[in-house]
Amino acid sequence: MKLKNIQLLACGDIGGQLGLRLIRSGHRPLAVRRNIKALPAGLPGLSLDYRDPQALAQLLEHPCDIAVMTPTPTTYDAQGYREGFLEPAQNWLALHADSPSQQLLFVSSTRVYGDCQGAWVDETTPVAPFDVQGEIMAQAEQLLLESKHAVTIVRFSGIYGRQPARLLERLRRGEICAREPVRYGNRIHWQDCVGFLMHLVSLDQRLPVYLGSDSAAVPQREVEGWLLQQLGVEITRELPPVTGPNRRCDNRALLASGYALVFPDYRAGYTDMMTSISTPTPLGSAAT
Repeated sequence: MKLKNIQLLACGDIGGQLGLRLIRSGHRPLAVRRNIKALPAGLPGLSLDYRDPQALAQLLEHPCDIAVMTPTPTTYDAQGYREGFLEPAQNWLALHADSPSQQLLFVSSTRVYGDCQGAWVDETTPVAPFDVQGEIMAQAEQLLLESKHAVTIVRFSGIYGRQPARLLERLRRGEICAREPVRYGNRIHWQDCVGFLMHLVSLDQRLPVYLGSDSAAVPQREVEGWLLQQLGVEITRELPPVTGPNRRCDNRALLASGYALVFPDYRAGYTDMMTSISTPTPLGSAAT
């Protein structure tokens, strides 16, 4: 495998773990974020605000075979999504406006699909965001995909495995989601997020879009019922039905790329966490 210079832009938790794996494989990553003190030990960093076009110009001083941008919103309102997703995409394109075609992996979200009323979605499904945050992510995607550059968008579904477990806290009270109407949960373990990005870095040819999700798009009631059994908790209350996006994520393109999921379903992912962690809180939030 050819060793590469890789810029990790907006390098947060997923980007940091990716950087460590790249180093172990002999690659030369450079993690770019404002606070490089938050990077994992041993990962080279460059401190700059990737939302600042003038500061971003420093990237041209560093060799780069491929960039991986893992943006997150600065806040959870529209402005935070513009600052976290749209502005970084615009600034990266402006930086390379006069450059030959550059390679970029851009992490987005299945949020851009909106509500599909339980239907299957894949890379060919038209985006139809249900809120302004999804619209902003879709705008960033479109700008990048319509550029001259070799861009691949990775739309991850609900990432779990490292965050505090609001879902588990609710289940410990015996509260389960409504059985009807059926609502599907889609998720991907954080280790598979890192693993799939690592896999894509190694490929010479990539699709323009990949949907990053595990192989178990099942009713959320099934997931919660299984977790209750593992916890040994009886159902005390069925929650009222909730509204919001409802879809099933098709991951056949991910599998066809040659990537093998470490955690192909929720049972594998949650079992690993429950057996390897002594406290319940890192189980992760409910994925949608």
